[in-house]
Amino acid sequence: MSHLVAACHCILVIVNDALFNLDAEEVPGQSAGPSEQPIRDDQVLAIREAFTVAGIESQERRQEVAQSCVVRPLASLRELTAVEAHRVLKRIKGNAAAKPRAVGASDWDLREEDTWIDKL
Repeated sequence: MSHLVAACHCILVIVNDALFNLDAEEVPGQSAGPSEQPIRDDQVLAIREAFTVAGIESQERRQEVAQSCVVRPLASLRELTAVEAHRVLKRIKGNAAAKPRAVGASDWDLREEDTWIDKL
């Protein structure tokens, strides 16, 4: 006769109230997380170059693109964090790489591969 032995693995979860304290001030001596690091000079230059390559010359249009990535008002690129700057750069390059869309063209018109209908 065999005996089954049930093993119990317990996981201890410690919840710290500080996790939920959204109004807590920053602890002195603690460095900002990666999402809070300010934009670097090389990122500012890369974004400006990407705007030029993409043909986005007007400051208003550049501001619209940057704000669409962070969903908050921006007066300058210097207000971005390093992570946000990466998002802006990715959006500019993605839009520049996208195929130009002919006026009135649908996704069906712009498909890359032939379908079985095209082969008839």
